[in-house]
Parts: sequence; C-alpha cells; structure tokens
Amino acid sequence: MNASYVKKVSLYLLLSFVITLPLFSPTFSINSVDASQGGEQQSFSWDNATVYFAITDRFHDGNPSNNQSYGRPQEDAWGQNIGTFHGGDLQGLTDKLNEGYFTELGINAIWITAPYEQVHGWVGGGSDGDFAHYAYHGYYALDYTMIDQNMGTVEDMREFVHTAHEQGIRVVLDVVMNHPGYNTIKDMHEYGFGNPGVSEHWTPGQGQNWHDVHQQINYEDAGAWRHWWGPWIRAGIAGYESCGNSEITMCLAGLPDFRTELTHSVGLPPLLETKWNQERQGGYEDWIVPAANDLRRDLGVAPADYIVKWLSAWVEEFGIDGFRVDTAKHVELSRWQQLKDAANEALWKWREENPEAPGANWTDDFWMVGEVWGHGVGRSEYFDHGFDSVINFTFQGEHGNGPAYRLDTMESTFSRYANAINTDSTFNVLSYLSQHDTQLYPRERLIDGGTYLMLLPGGVQVFYGDETARPFGPTGSDPHQGTRSSMNWDSVNEEVLHHWQKMGQFRSNHLAVGAGEHRQIAASPYTFSRTYVEGDVDDRVVVVVGASGETTIDVSSVFSDGQQVRDFYTGNVTVVENGHVTFPAHRNGVILIERAGDLLPSVSASPAGGEFDREQQEVILYVQHAEWGAYTIDGSDPKEEGTAFANGDVITVGRELNIDESLTLRLYAENETGEAKAEFTFTKVPAYPQVFADPPGGTFAGDTLKVTLHTRNVEGGTYSIDGSDEQAFTDGDEIMIGKGIEAGSETTLQLKAENEFGTIEETYTYTKSTGLTIYFKKPDSWGTPHLYYYDTNPKVDEPTWSEAPEMEHYEGDWYTHTIEGVESVRLLFKDRGTNQWPGPGEPGFFRDQDGWFDGEWHVDRPGDATDITIYYKTGWTHPHIHYSLNQGAWTTLPGVPLTKSEYEGYVKVTIEAEEGSQLRAAFNNGSGQWDNNQGRDYDFSSGVHTLADGRILSGTPK
Repeated sequence: MNASYVKKVSLYLLLSFVITLPLFSPTFSINSVDASQGGEQQSFSWDNATVYFAITDRFHDGNPSNNQSYGRPQEDAWGQNIGTFHGGDLQGLTDKLNEGYFTELGINAIWITAPYEQVHGWVGGGSDGDFAHYAYHGYYALDYTMIDQNMGTVEDMREFVHTAHEQGIRVVLDVVMNHPGYNTIKDMHEYGFGNPGVSEHWTPGQGQNWHDVHQQINYEDAGAWRHWWGPWIRAGIAGYESCGNSEITMCLAGLPDFRTELTHSVGLPPLLETKWNQERQGGYEDWIVPAANDLRRDLGVAPADYIVKWLSAWVEEFGIDGFRVDTAKHVELSRWQQLKDAANEALWKWREENPEAPGANWTDDFWMVGEVWGHGVGRSEYFDHGFDSVINFTFQGEHGNGPAYRLDTMESTFSRYANAINTDSTFNVLSYLSQHDTQLYPRERLIDGGTYLMLLPGGVQVFYGDETARPFGPTGSDPHQGTRSSMNWDSVNEEVLHHWQKMGQFRSNHLAVGAGEHRQIAASPYTFSRTYVEGDVDDRVVVVVGASGETTIDVSSVFSDGQQVRDFYTGNVTVVENGHVTFPAHRNGVILIERAGDLLPSVSASPAGGEFDREQQEVILYVQHAEWGAYTIDGSDPKEEGTAFANGDVITVGRELNIDESLTLRLYAENETGEAKAEFTFTKVPAYPQVFADPPGGTFAGDTLKVTLHTRNVEGGTYSIDGSDEQAFTDGDEIMIGKGIEAGSETTLQLKAENEFGTIEETYTYTKSTGLTIYFKKPDSWGTPHLYYYDTNPKVDEPTWSEAPEMEHYEGDWYTHTIEGVESVRLLFKDRGTNQWPGPGEPGFFRDQDGWFDGEWHVDRPGDATDITIYYKTGWTHPHIHYSLNQGAWTTLPGVPLTKSEYEGYVKVTIEAEEGSQLRAAFNNGSGQWDNNQGRDYDFSSGVHTLADGRILSGTPK
C-alpha cells in the first residue's frame, strides 16, 4: 500500500523518492520545540504581543530644536511643567531603537501617542485650573494630515517606522475618532474663529486660575464660532448642536464631539479650510503626510469618512501596523469596521509599493486594539466590528483592586485568561500594570509586577518606565498627570530593568507564554507549563515562581529524560533525569525553563490518527529542525525504508483499507543532535449517516432563533419540531424556531437520516431565555444592592437610575436579579446611598451570559477564596479523600467522602482552609483501592482545582 503525494515536493525528493537517512549515534526521546528554544526570537504573533506604550513627548528628546514648536513653552507662566511638552519626539524613539533598548526588553510592538498635529495652545489643567494643559499626549487633534512639529518631520516618522521594522517591531499609533481638541486662545487667534476676548498671550492674574480664560471668551457669538469646526461637531455653544446624553452623542470631558453618525457631506471644517489656505503659501512640506496631501480638500464625504481616509493615509505612507483606538465606545461600531477595512487595505498597498522596505514581507493583517473603558477578559461586540483586541482594565483593576497586586492569584488568573483567550482565536486582550488614565503600579513592587505581567496569557502592554521604576511626577489637581512624568533616564533602577529584560526576552522567545495552553504542575513553589502546538510550531516551557535555593522541578509533562534544558533567567543548563531537573534559583525567585543546546528534530501529523469514514484520508506531515523526514504506512521502519517528505507535504492514506481495518503511519527524522520518531494509527469506519444542528441546542434570546441543519454521508434528512410532521432538508438548510413561544419554554428539534450503513437520530432542545441572571456579593459597607442596566439587546424596558430594581437576597452576602428577555446588557451595581460599582463616570459591565461578581466575574459561583475545592474524575461508587491540611494529622481512613458534582463523571469536595493553606491528599474507593499519585500524593492550595487522569488543573472541569 503506497501513499500518494498531493503537494509537489522538491525535484531532489521526486528523483530520490525513497531514501535511507544516515545514522547518527545519539538517540533522544522526541520533544518538539520551536527554533526559539535556543534563544532565537519567535515568529511574531499578536496573540503573544509585548506592546511598549510610550507617551512620545515624555520618553526621550532626540532633537531639542523642535521643543518649542508653535511657541509651546516647556514651563507655563506659573513655572509648572505638569501639562507642557517636555521635548520627547520621534527622533528620540529612533535613537533608543538604535541603542537596542526595545529588543533588550523583548518588545515586539511599540504603541506611540498620536503623532498628528494637535491644538497649539493650552487649556486649564486639573479641577483647580492650577496648570496650563497642552496636548502633549495626542488626544486633542487639530489636523490629521500633518505631523505635529514637536514630534518631528515626515522623514523622522519614516525613519522611526523603518528602524522598528528592521528589528521586527511593529508600530501602533494611538488614534481618536470621537473628538478633536478643545478651543485654545492661541488657535482662535491664529485661525480666526470664536471670540477670544483676550490676546493669545493671556495668563491668569492674581486670584485667577487657568480656567478663568473662559470668562473672557464669548461663547454666545454664533457668527464668530461658525469658523471653527462648523457642522462637523456638537459642542453646546452658540450655533452648534447640543451635546447628547448617549455614549455616542455626549461631549466627553467637555470636548467637542465629532458627529460620526452623519452619512452625508457637510463640507470641510471652516477651521481646516482656513489653516490649509494659510499653508498653501509653502514651507510646510516637511510635515504634511504625502499620502494625505490630496485629502486636504473637499471630497464630498461625511466627517467620519474624512477621518478614516486621513488616518489610513498614515498607514499607506509609512506602513503603520496597527491602531490603538481611544474612546472606542463613543463611536458607532460600524465606523470601527470601516476604519479597520481601510487601514488594512492601506497596509497591503504600502507593502506592495515598498517591496524592499523592512516589514514589507510580513503577512499579518492590520491590527486594532480598542480602549473600551471597563472591558475585561471576555468576547464582546467589538470583536465583530474590526477589533482584534481590547485593553483589559481588570488586571490592574479600575481602582487598583485587580489581581495584579497579589502573586497568590497567579494560578487562578493564568488559568482563567488562558482558558478564555487561547481557546478562542476570534479575540484577545491587552493587559497592563500601569496606565496613563488610572495609576502607576507601586514602584517598590515592580520585580513581582514584571514577573506577573510578562507571564500573562494574551497580549501585554508595558507602560513606559515600569521597567525602570520611573517615579510618579508632579500632578497638580489632576491625579493622572503624575503617571505621565518624563522617563527617568538619569535614575534607572538597574535591578528592575534587568529583571524586565529577562522576563521580556523569555516571553518574546516563546509563543507559548502568551498563546499557549496553561497547566499547573505544582503549588509550592508555584510551577506551571505553557505549550503551544499548532501546525508546524511546537513550543514548550516550564516556569517556576517563588523558588529559593536549589529547586527540583517536575518537568516530565513537557521535557523528556536526556534532554538538555536551560534556566533562561540565570543561564544555567542541566539534563532531565527521571522527569526532574534541579536549578539554583535567582534571588528574584523565577526559573524559566526552555530547551537548550542544538535542537532535536520533530515530526508530527495532522490529523494525528483516529477514525475516518471517507474513501481516503488526507494527512499533513510536519518536520522541524531537519531538512526532511521519512514515513511508512506498511509497518516498516521509516528510518530504513521510509519515503521522504518535506515540511507541510500532504499525503493520502487508507484508499485500500476495508471497513474496520487500520494502518499505522510511522514518521522519522534526524539531525546531528538526535532522532525523532512518531506513529499514528488510522482506522477506516463505515460512512454512517450524520446529522447535526448549529447551534446544537441551548438557550436563546429574542423571539426567534435561526438554526442551520447539516448532514454528512447522506444526500438529505428530515426534521420535526416539537413532534410535528417531518420535513425534508438538505445540508446547509436554515430554519427558524421559537416564534411566539413564551420565555422559559422549550422547543425540541429532531433530525433523522439514513443510508446503507444505518439510521441516525439526533434531538436538540432549545430554551427561550428568560434573560440574564446576575449574582452580586454585597460589600460589608453597602446597603441592599440594586441593579441598574442599559444597552439591552434585544431592547427591553430599562430602568432609570433611581428606579434600578432591588436585588433579591440569595444566600450569605450574595444577591441576585434576572433581567428578563435579554441576550446582552451593560449593568452597574448600586445601593440607595452613594455606593456604585463600576464607579461614577465609568461604563457598566458588559455581560452576555449569567455571572457571579465579587470584584471579578465568574461563570460559576466562586468558593471562599481561602477554601480548597477539588473536582475529582472517577468511576468509583464510594470515593473518599484522605488528606493532611498544613502538615497536620491525616484524616481517619478511608477519609472524607466526596459527593456527586454538577459535572458528569466528577465528584467534589470543599475543605475549609485559611489563606495560604496547603493540602496533601490521596484518593480511594473506600475499599482499599488507591490513587496516590504513584506514591507521591497530590498537593493543593486554596482555590478551585480539577484532578483528572493524574493531572491537576486550576478551576472547574472544562
């Protein structure tokens, strides 16, 4: 029986179709690893991105000659530099790239503040108006078609992107579509709009503050204000549409709001017409983005369409790789999809027109991450409208109360993030320790913070200066300004920097860290593995946190005996023996274990064996770290008799098999380091008829649900709803169910089909949702909680703030309420006093499933944070757990009975414990049959664990 190639292989392989590979003496157990395991950088993936967020003005001054562009001072008239431009620019970023600063940190993407031109003047800063606030942060746009002169020139931008791309680093721009900048008296005088009432040089006099300029400005002069943004904005001043009350139409922080809902042309903004006419006199070529030059005219499109074109011009001109979208929830979702599509088209155009430029050969699409205030780790509607990722506010916590501050939450956080993010390719998040709109992580805890952040599943954001312990700066009456202090190049904490460099490089080298499967190995010291196996990539690491002295680690689930491995943190190398390695831990307590030395080859197949019911089965063959591999399907040894294959070749097997017969595919490869072997068994089974429905039952909201019917191995089938007459269908037919039935009612769908091999019947039950049930754990200081909700989908009656329904007491501190008839909603918890969660001015939590909230969201009811809950997979009739808590006395044999759990095949026990408790346990059937981890017993810490097939996983059974 011979397998046949589907994919053409090299001429050499075609001429030498059967080869015998040379024999090398070393033989090692196979453990596939990616090229990164020798310390080389992994192929880039946004799923494992380490994004450095630099406020460009505060990062590094590479060209002092542009520091006072547009007359902007570095100190205001009161001697403050809280809100002034400090001098950082694009040249400064390029200088640090050339120094290797970012690559030494393991950074693979740099997010910079918006580089396009900002308002030239100031507004009053802080609640007290105690400093002049300039647009150094890039959130007060004036002209999207020009580079702000404080940032540099067009060529400075081009050089920055080019240099970053040369180092494999993507460039992400901060962009805003929701609003332009405030009116400033300097711009009012320069461009002739509004009625300023004072000169552009006005400063506060005695008894005044910087806000008092508004007392001089005449906001009732509609004739003067029509020369500003005109019908492009709502602003609540004379001649302009008033600000609205919705997320889309509100004037955020008093900023003018772009009318992004408009779909027709309202002409150019008068302000830009004036400005562009002035600039046509010449002398601005160094700052006008060339790809935007032809967009500085009336295009006859709506305001949002202009902004999309202007922003996309930056991508087309420079090859920008992504956008970080500010204030995403304040613009229509459709606009974000429009921006994504336009930017992606522009990126591919840049690559085609600049084929020799660094980054032109990259194949990833344009990337967008959104700032949706309060968003956590979960999929939302933003991912269906152009976003690849969102900022994760819950790791730091909007009030500094997230898991980032407690290393003992690592396992629950890692497990939850990995299970959510890395099992769904349609979304990701970007987590952070510090942020410019919240607070800085405690400077004295940045070693632990860096460890936690750099090991998080998903993408991570490094806020500039967290790696150097940049101090909180002058802040005035605005508590966020101090988070944006100038980079502390003269006072870098070298110990913190070294730690972040080690952690960042390790993360960058290993796709598995951010994108891989997470499994806990031990609780003390905390040990886990991350593995990423997809296609021809196989990356594996083991990490220990909290180690001290000589530390022995069980690596048997990841590395094989005889393999040489390295602690990346210290550089120490050892060999795996009896599934274990021993390393001396660095004083920072981190051990980062990776494959060391020359790489063994690896071979694999997809699918990896199993049953098939077609005439033949296509199989993709993979070989890594060897030029080719060899395979057999006739039982012979591929090392001696194999047919050569290259990585990614496709073969077909099974054509000559009869029903219920099997074959074994054997693979082999070798290099100078050793050999790799693998085998996979394929069994041909009858082509039984198959029918299935999508979705396959479950709950649904709304009046009806569309269900797609599928068949396999038959031409068609029949269906019936709630026992009605059978109706014929073919594969891909769609039906609607649920119309007119009451919430809570069930609909039964039955599918049937038959062929020569038999008959199949499948039944699916659909329940019209009664809505979302929300549980809330009341804080001690609260009164009876109420639930306020809005943005319901489908739309139902929504309460006013004062009419928010009182939640019903459930048990202990838990309260509950069901929002009937909804599929998704935004919600806030409150009481009759001043307490509310999230806080004032913050958006409600987005929910599209039932949930329990105790400061974090849970799908199932969380246990007491200190208790130890164990789900144990077993077929025993009378299972028991025999245990010792905190090295105390063991329970009396046979131990404590386990009870049936809510998960089929699992029993459960909860053991009361104090914070930091450790439990050692073994399991038995009550009659002398034991599961004691081959004599080693099992170790558990506080939290919820699942023990299945000898492996402990964090959380409930999946």
